[in-house]
Amino acid sequence: MPDKHKNDLSIEVLVGLFMFIVLIALGVFTIVLSRQNFLQEKYPIEVIFSEVGGLREGDNVFLRGTQVGVIKATYLENNHVVVKSDLEVPVEFREGYKVEVVSSSMLGGKILKIFEGPLQAPKLPPDAVIRGADPVDILEQLGGAVSEFKNMTQKISDGEGTLGRLLADDEMYESLKALVGSLNEATLKLSNGEGTLGKLIKDPSVYNDIQNITSNLSDVSDRLANGQGTLGKLLSEDDAFYADVAASAENIRSITDKIQSGDGTLGKLVSDDQVYAETQKLIEDLRAALDDMRETSPVTSFGSIVFGAF
Repeated sequence: MPDKHKNDLSIEVLVGLFMFIVLIALGVFTIVLSRQNFLQEKYPIEVIFSEVGGLREGDNVFLRGTQVGVIKATYLENNHVVVKSDLEVPVEFREGYKVEVVSSSMLGGKILKIFEGPLQAPKLPPDAVIRGADPVDILEQLGGAVSEFKNMTQKISDGEGTLGRLLADDEMYESLKALVGSLNEATLKLSNGEGTLGKLIKDPSVYNDIQNITSNLSDVSDRLANGQGTLGKLLSEDDAFYADVAASAENIRSITDKIQSGDGTLGKLVSDDQVYAETQKLIEDLRAALDDMRETSPVTSFGSIVFGAF
C-alpha cells in the first residue's frame, strides 16, 4: 500500500513538473514571437487621431523604415482616437512631423509610420500634443477609381464626348473616313512626284538646284568670314574699313551741324531769311528781264531790218 501511494505521488510530481516546463516554454515562445524585450527601456508616445482605419493593438510602429515598437492600446476619447505605443528608441518630434496609419500590404493589416520632421526644423516641446494624419483607405480609393471608370465607359457608350461620338456618330465616321482618303490621295501624289512637294521628293534636278544654292550660300558665308567684299570688310575683324565709314559718317554729321547752325553759304541759304528773300528777289528780277527781252525782241528785229536796208 505505501509503495502504491509513493508511485502515485511520483506520477503527480512528474506531471506537474512537465506542465511547469510546458508553461515556461510557452512563455518563452510568446516573448520571442512578440519580439518584446522586457529588460529594455521603453519610450512611450501618445498620438491623437480622428480615425485610425483599423489600426489595432499589437500592430507594429515604424520609424524611417525600421520597426521601433508596437501599438499598446487604442481607445476613444472626446471624439478622437488615442493611440499609445512603447518605442525602443526616443523620438524628438520637430515642426513638419507626420504620423500616419498605412497599409502593411495589399492583403490587409496596418502599421503606424512616424516621420519626426526635417532635421533643421525647430523641436517641439516635450508636452506637445502629437496629432496623426487621416489614414488613406486603398480599397476605398480603388473603388472610387473603378466607379469613375465605369461612369466614363457609360458616357462613351451613350455617345457623349469626342470618343463617344466617334463610336456612335456615323457622320463623324464618314468625315474621318474622307479625311483618311484625302491623306491617302495626297501621299499617292507625293509618291508619284506630283506637285511642288512631290517634285522636291522625286525630281533629282530640284535637289541639285537646292544643293547648288546651299553651296553658293556656303561660299558667300566663307567670303564674308574671310572679310572679302564690302559686306565682308564690314564684318571682318579689321576695323580700318569700319573706321573709314565711321569717319565719313562723322564728317557728314559735322557738315549737317554747320548747315543747321547757319555756317557757310549753304548754311546761310538754309537758315538766313534775308539771304532767302534776296535770292527770291533776284529770281524775280531775272524773270522780269526775260519777259522784257521777249517783248522787245520783235521791235529790235524789225528795226534791224529797216536800218539794214539803208
